[in-house]
Amino acid sequence: MRNLGIKDDNAFAEYLLVEAGVAVVPGSGFGAPGHMRISFATSMKALEDALRRIERALASPAARRAS
Repeated sequence: MRNLGIKDDNAFAEYLLVEAGVAVVPGSGFGAPGHMRISFATSMKALEDALRRIERALASPAARRAS
């Protein structure tokens, strides 16, 4: 996260929601700061689509500016 200019897991979760349209849960709420929780309770197609959107968001120049 810090390599992307994102300060913590909360900011990262917000970034993914805004930039990729993917909701994740910050790990800090579960005693694991710097990590994310992702639900797998959906179809494989939906998971693959979400991972593609996350990949694009992380490759985006906006990831360098997020904080």
